[in-house]
Amino acid sequence: MATTYEMIQTTTLGTSQASVTFSAIPSTYTDLVLVGSAKSLLSGTDSIGIAVNGSGSPIYSRTYLEANGTAVTSGRQTAQIRIVSDYIMGTSGTADFGVYTWNFMDYANTTTKKTVLFRGSNTQVSGGWNSSAMVYLVNITSAITSLTIATMNGPNLAAGSTFTIYGIKAA
Repeated sequence: MATTYEMIQTTTLGTSQASVTFSAIPSTYTDLVLVGSAKSLLSGTDSIGIAVNGSGSPIYSRTYLEANGTAVTSGRQTAQIRIVSDYIMGTSGTADFGVYTWNFMDYANTTTKKTVLFRGSNTQVSGGWNSSAMVYLVNITSAITSLTIATMNGPNLAAGSTFTIYGIKAA
């Protein structure tokens, strides 16, 4: 069981930018946790997308549960091009930044496919979801060595967006 979180890297955007990349992730941990607080410069709804090891290929599949206070939806999608966190990102028309957590299980193992758990929320999304929980399967057996985070529909991540990646050490 994991007992220690060690910060690997953190970044807070001083100006807006298209993406954030964490590269050269060491393979010395059992799992990774990525925590973010972000907003898109798009005025409508937007999503965060993460490319594992730079791959924009359709290697991602997910099962999701989303709710907005009035309705709940769930489903499954395959052949996705990113780990996408649906419509919960704060946008330029809102004051709030969305808050997100991704858990990358057994990320350094080179014999199994990767599992990612996601949880996120934003109380100001217009026409989108306020809370999401998702499980992703990343169809690769290579170790995860980099993560690139970007908006899916918008031009840039807003200044003030923050991402921190932690490694979890086994007991």
